[in-house]
Amino acid sequence: MFTIFIRLLLLILFSNITILNATDSIENNTSNTWHFDRFNFYFEDDIYNQTDDNYSAGERLSFLFFIENEDYALYDLLFLDYDKTYSYVTFSLTNQIFTPTDTDATELIEDDRPYAGWTYFEAGIHKTSKNHLRSLLLKVGVIGEYSFSEQLQNGVHKLIHNDPAQGWDNQLNNELGINLKYTHKWIFLSEDYHGFESSIVPFASAELGNVAINAEAGAFVRLGWNIPKDFGVSSVDLGADPGIPNYNEYQDRLLKHWSFSINLAAAGSGVVRDIFLDGNTFTKSHSVEKENYIYYYGYGMTLRYQRFVLDFIQVENSKKFKLEKKGHGVGTLIISWLF
Repeated sequence: MFTIFIRLLLLILFSNITILNATDSIENNTSNTWHFDRFNFYFEDDIYNQTDDNYSAGERLSFLFFIENEDYALYDLLFLDYDKTYSYVTFSLTNQIFTPTDTDATELIEDDRPYAGWTYFEAGIHKTSKNHLRSLLLKVGVIGEYSFSEQLQNGVHKLIHNDPAQGWDNQLNNELGINLKYTHKWIFLSEDYHGFESSIVPFASAELGNVAINAEAGAFVRLGWNIPKDFGVSSVDLGADPGIPNYNEYQDRLLKHWSFSINLAAAGSGVVRDIFLDGNTFTKSHSVEKENYIYYYGYGMTLRYQRFVLDFIQVENSKKFKLEKKGHGVGTLIISWLF
C-alpha cells in the first residue's frame, strides 16, 4: 500500500512538472531548464552518543535542481524578492524512527515516548539572492506500521548483530502525515583573508500540519578556508535546504578545489504539536506530555574536495517531554556530490 502511494505521488508530481514546463515553453517560447545540482545522502543516529532511544535513527536521500529561465508562476510562490534571484527545487525521501529508552520491553511503557516511524516524500521550492534564501517545503508521508520503520530498524540491528527492538506492537497507529514548512535565511560573509573566511547564517522557520506545528529561530556559524558561499547543510529536521548557493555562486563554487570549515549552530523552538509525543491526530494512541519550548546546539565540520563533500553534525537537544530524564544527542553524517 505504501509503495503504491509513493509511486502515485511521484507520478503525479513529475507529470505536473512536465506539463507546466511544456505549457510554459509553448506560451512564452522559452523553456525552464532543470540542472541537476547536488545529491545528498543523510544518515542520522544516536549511536554516536552510544544510545538507542528517543530520535533513534533517520535516513534521507535528497536531490537539488537549479532552474534556468524560471519564468513560470510556480517559481513566484516565494514572495519578498531581494534584487536578482535564482530558483531551485528539491525532492527528498526520508525515514525517521523514534523509540523509548527500554527497547527490550514488549509491554507499553506509559512514562516514555511512543514507538513511531515516519516515512515521507518532500518537495521544495527555494529562491536565493545575494543575502537571502526562502524555502517552501511540502511533506507527505505515512506514520505507523505502513512507514515500515520496524522492519528497517530491526533489519539494521540484525545486520550489525544488535538485539531487535521488542515494543513495536505499541507504535502509533497508521496516519497520513501532511506538513508545510517555510524557512527564511540570511547570510553575512566576512572578507577573504588569504583564503580564511567566516559566515553567519541566521534563520527563522514555521511548520504547520498534523505532524508538527512549531516556530523556530537560530543561527549557523562557519569558520574555515575557502568556505562555500551557500546557506549551509543541516540535519534532517533543521534548516530546510541542502547547501543551496547564494546568488552568483552557482557557477563559481568549484573554482577552488579544497574547502574546509568548523560549524556551530544554536536555535530555540516553540512547539504547539508534535505527533511523535502527542500521539495520533484522529485515533486514540499512547502519548506523553511534551515540552512547549525546546532548544538545541550543534557543532561539526565540512570538508570538500572538488565535487565531493562530507559533513558531520552533532546536535544536542534539550528535553522534549516532561518525563524525559535528560536531553538527547544525535549525530548526522551527510555525503554529497556536486554536479
